[in-house]
Amino acid sequence: MASSVTAVGNPQLTGKKGKDKNKDMMVLMDDGLMGFNSTMSTLTDKVEDMDKQIEELESVRDIEELCG
Repeated sequence: MASSVTAVGNPQLTGKKGKDKNKDMMVLMDDGLMGFNSTMSTLTDKVEDMDKQIEELESVRDIEELCG
């Protein structure tokens, strides 16, 4: 009787249910990673755009200095 109580709490001993739980966790982790990668890609694009804008502003300032 004691072994059946411990088997219920242990997903490795419960058979298919434990494997399904592990698969569900892997799916959730994969979804989280995909979301993280998407966010990082978006942020990287924004940083690159900001770098371009800064370079443009710096070049405009250089032209103003040359004209002045």
